[in-house]
Amino acid sequence: MRGVPGETGAEGWVAPRGRLARGHLPRHVAGLFRFQPGQPAVAAGLRTGLALGIPLLVSALLKMPQASWAGMAGLFVALVDKGGPYRTRARAMGAMTVLGAVVGFVVALPSPLWVDVALTLFWVTACGFARSYGEVPGIVGMLLANLFVVSLALPSHGLKGVLLQAAYFVAGGLWSMFLALVLWPLRPYRPARLAIAACYEELAEVADAVAGWPMEGPSRVGSWAAVQRAASMRQALETARATLGATRQGRQEESGRGEHLLVLLEDADALSLLLTAMSESLDEAPRQGACRKVRLEAQHALGALAVDLRGVVGALVRGSVPAPTSWDAERVTRMIQSEGGLPEPARSQYSHGAGLLGRLREYSAVALDVASRLESGEPLPERDTKPFAPEEARPRSWWEVLRDHLTPESVVFRHALRLGLTATVATAVAEGLGLNHWYWVTITVIVVLQPYAGLTTEKGLQRVAGTLVGSVLAMGLVHVLPARWMVLTAIVVLICVSVSVRPLNFTVFQVLLAPALVLLAEIQTGDWTLAGVRILNTLLGGGLALLGIRLLWPSPEHARFPEEVASVLEADRDYLREVARTPVPSEPALREARRKVGVALLAAEASFQRLLSEWKGPAKELEPGMALITFARRFTAAVTALAASRVWHPGPDLGPVSRYASDALAELSAALVSRRVPSRLRHEAPAVEGADALARTQVTRLVRQLGVLHHAVERMPPALRASGDGAGPAPT
Repeated sequence: MRGVPGETGAEGWVAPRGRLARGHLPRHVAGLFRFQPGQPAVAAGLRTGLALGIPLLVSALLKMPQASWAGMAGLFVALVDKGGPYRTRARAMGAMTVLGAVVGFVVALPSPLWVDVALTLFWVTACGFARSYGEVPGIVGMLLANLFVVSLALPSHGLKGVLLQAAYFVAGGLWSMFLALVLWPLRPYRPARLAIAACYEELAEVADAVAGWPMEGPSRVGSWAAVQRAASMRQALETARATLGATRQGRQEESGRGEHLLVLLEDADALSLLLTAMSESLDEAPRQGACRKVRLEAQHALGALAVDLRGVVGALVRGSVPAPTSWDAERVTRMIQSEGGLPEPARSQYSHGAGLLGRLREYSAVALDVASRLESGEPLPERDTKPFAPEEARPRSWWEVLRDHLTPESVVFRHALRLGLTATVATAVAEGLGLNHWYWVTITVIVVLQPYAGLTTEKGLQRVAGTLVGSVLAMGLVHVLPARWMVLTAIVVLICVSVSVRPLNFTVFQVLLAPALVLLAEIQTGDWTLAGVRILNTLLGGGLALLGIRLLWPSPEHARFPEEVASVLEADRDYLREVARTPVPSEPALREARRKVGVALLAAEASFQRLLSEWKGPAKELEPGMALITFARRFTAAVTALAASRVWHPGPDLGPVSRYASDALAELSAALVSRRVPSRLRHEAPAVEGADALARTQVTRLVRQLGVLHHAVERMPPALRASGDGAGPAPT
């Protein structure tokens, strides 16, 4: 495969033109102005504005400055609310309320500088470990670290004042929770329904894409767009699984809706496996002559399947009753039988495709039937629940999760310690120098410093750019808005809009949030020159964050990426062994093995995206990495096609081929981890005894993908073979 980005390589793989061609800094600058797809979070913006605005209004009317702590609590607790299951949201918001009050109480007591520095090291490091438990705990940890620093900087008002401050914080947190969980409609299963609907929308996109494949031209199954669709589908399934699991947790009395959604989720996972196998089957099958008519009919059936899948989406999102289309899965079989001129192996391949269409029809019928019963809650017939036997995974304890990260090899461990040390230095320098509003320096460090160098640079640029523009805007508003109530109104409006656009563009969020925070601080202190102070403190904090990521345990992505890909190859090896096992494994077992590969692929793709943000070397040197990810997915798809046929057509003994491929994958994985060139592949794969035309075609395809993977590992550049300590030649 030629390594020219943007050109078609082996088996039709197309690298995305232009993604690797940009320079290092221009790529980060371009990210400042890139808007993500989606809609503004208007409801979240309104809730956050009310959570902050009402306490501020009460504080102003009653002339009780300390009551503004309720507004700060309302803002922080609202920022914790990232949507999802109500139980999870209530737990996160409640934790923020209670822990925020405790932190404010303990830290607000008077203490000397050395105690402040020691407490900063301990607490900020502990908050950094919150990332171990997921995105929302990570946000809670970051906000608690910020609250700690703010409380540390405020003057002490004695024990009574500290107790009053904690009480106001609890009141503000409860007010924010009331807004989010009570005043807004309480529909416990709504987040799970939307998450599962996203799965069916992704499935419909895949079915539509395959239905639209042209008769001529290169293969489309290995294009970068197809790789991204596969990644999106797996990500949607994982998100839905986590959301539904959190929603059902602790609900002893089920109305039946949880069971309906569980069946729909497992059905979506099964459909994803079958669609992958179907796309592999169509891609391998010939298209000319007598095959053309059969292929067109199969693609027409997939287009009708996409319509049915979107009917399930409508039922989940809008509560409508889906109307099944009348596509006939047996029509392809009848066409194959009537076409006497179909040669082998084309006849076997299209017969296999017809069988896959029949199974797709069965599973889509189950999805439509279950979706039509969602609103009524009508019990499910046994035929709908029988195909699925998901095993409930034992949730891991908090200590097990933490123990996994209590090692210097853990990214979370290194980040937490780096965050704590850098924040401690920032606190010692800024407070020791007596800087005005010194805590803005430490807060900037906490917000900017990320586990990865590229993300830290990007977040730093966003923070600095947002603060510069926002602070200038704040200075302008000070002169335009003469009355205090006008300033309060401006603060609430800015908070509402900033939170609404946060999912779309973080820089715009910062630009709008900065003047709101500056105005809020100026109202409390009466100091109308704080915009310039904030700019200087932000620049100092951003500089310290960049020094921290460079000097303290630098962990460039080029050192992690090969290990992430090695994990994918190991998961692929286990998946193939499961497929080749005799007797043939059950569908739930196959789906679980494939799920592990999918999760490993998501981690490898995320690592590659981070590598893009750090890379300064020639773009062409990253092409083997892209090829590795692409063809690891292709290999997984080839194994999936083999698995789909073995469920209803056991075929020959795959033991020799499985051992050959497993040894090759183990060698490639070891070569990636040890940063060396892999040993040569054996030229000939073992023959499959008693294999029919379909099995021979599928095994040949699998071995061919293995060869491309081997070639990609061979071509890995020296920069990606550097030792994992960050001292290698790769530019980071």
